[in-house]
Amino acid sequence: MDSEGYRKTAPDVFNWDTVQLALKAAEEGVYCWEIDKEVIHYTDRCLTMMGLHHHEVAPNIFTNPEQTIHPEDLSFFRHELQRYLNGHTHLPMRIEIRLLSQTSRAWRWIRVNGLADRDEHHRPTRLVGVWVDISRRKTSDQRAQEERDLFRTLIEHIPDNIYFKNRESRFVMANSATARKLGVSTPSDLIGMKDEHFFGKEMSDISRREELEIMETGRPFSSRIHHEVWKDKEETWSQITKFPWYDREGHLKGIVGISSDVTKLVQAEQKAQMAADILDRRNQALEKEVDLAREIQLSLLPYSIPSRAWQTPDTPSRLRSANFHHIFAPSEGVAGDCFEVFSVGDTGVGAMICDVMGHGIRAALIASMLRGLMEQLSGLGSDPAQFLASLNRQLTRILVRANVTMFASAMYAYMDLSTGTLTLSSAGHPAPILLSPEGKATMPALPRSMALGLLETTLYHNTELHLESGSKLMLYTDGLTEAANKEGDELGAGRVMDELEQLAPQDIKTMILGALKCAGHFTGCSQLSDDICLLGMEYRDDPIPEETPAEA
Repeated sequence: MDSEGYRKTAPDVFNWDTVQLALKAAEEGVYCWEIDKEVIHYTDRCLTMMGLHHHEVAPNIFTNPEQTIHPEDLSFFRHELQRYLNGHTHLPMRIEIRLLSQTSRAWRWIRVNGLADRDEHHRPTRLVGVWVDISRRKTSDQRAQEERDLFRTLIEHIPDNIYFKNRESRFVMANSATARKLGVSTPSDLIGMKDEHFFGKEMSDISRREELEIMETGRPFSSRIHHEVWKDKEETWSQITKFPWYDREGHLKGIVGISSDVTKLVQAEQKAQMAADILDRRNQALEKEVDLAREIQLSLLPYSIPSRAWQTPDTPSRLRSANFHHIFAPSEGVAGDCFEVFSVGDTGVGAMICDVMGHGIRAALIASMLRGLMEQLSGLGSDPAQFLASLNRQLTRILVRANVTMFASAMYAYMDLSTGTLTLSSAGHPAPILLSPEGKATMPALPRSMALGLLETTLYHNTELHLESGSKLMLYTDGLTEAANKEGDELGAGRVMDELEQLAPQDIKTMILGALKCAGHFTGCSQLSDDICLLGMEYRDDPIPEETPAEA
């Protein structure tokens, strides 16, 4: 059979029933507005959109739009309708509005499409078209627009610079902060521009290499510091994060960059580093000076203290002596502790220990001053109270003239070998530890008195003790008894006395070393936190060995 027998013309196929079925499938309504007759006809789909049934009278949206069209769309609808009817465009009419459902009173978005028949004077006589429900698309568009508005609001109010570049590293979007930084009026002025428009070649090349690497590898970088050299302004520093930019299908579009200006921070760090370098150099110079001061201070102290001996005229066969040993251990380069041992007359010896307030160079200077004053006042050494009073007057006057508030505690012991008498006087200093020949440790009870350098008229008091041969006396600074362990407990004089009684030292050196070891064992460390000075004296009254005939 000829294939022509199967062909049918368009009017045979696309009859009214077919058209109605197609419109129903498309969920579109048809209308016909006879303008001259002021009559409008709707299909059931149009009525459904208006929330009406086919037997109900529907308002004419073209002549009475206020009954069915959203108030915010009325002006736009009327303007576009009149513009089309007046023949200002040859294109079909397309107007998007919100239509009111007469039953639910809800709004739905529709697009009113239309074509007009016109008479010989080009006046419209009839408008025919369709209504298309576009609510879903409009809702989706509105949500997308809200997201775009939210995104734009977010990046516009973030002080950081945010920008998007395409695969050629050209700006395609940026916030206002970026525009201000790059010196353009608005973000749109950046579109199509590259870094080379603003930065020097070296900086632009670095940025381009980074962005190519990100786009090739897909790996971002975060918080990288860039030294930005501009074409026409001073250099700056920024902290930059960049990562790849993909579209919805996962295709690479370019990169996203976020940067913040850290110029002030970097400059502050540079200034701080310069200051630190200067301080380091000054500290090194100061350390050298402190080392020199330490060497000088140690050189002024005796390496060993010679014994002081006296032979009694009435008993020429006996020899009385005072033997000494000391330990001087500064916690820092130089110390505020000091001691001195000097002869007093023909039969006496004076021993003094001082602890100046604080540590370091200031304390060491006061300690050196005290040693000089001791030498000047050694003629008063047989009366410890008078000796301390004179020393206090001299020191206080010096400190007042220098407008310096400092003080020093001191303990002075005078041993008279002719009588075996020990006289003690304290200036706010801990009492010494006395070890008897039998090994019993005690602390003499001494009157309380003020430290040196505070009040010029301070009076001091003497305490006399008669020593037996073999008695040992230890003067010390509080660096010994205040040495603390990890728990914060202090050593205290009681523990030192217990240790010395158990040690039962046979000579003064063993006693002094034993006291220092006691502090080290208690604290658990060899380096103590405070200056320590220990000064020991042993009193002996021994017979003089007889000479043998060969020696005679």
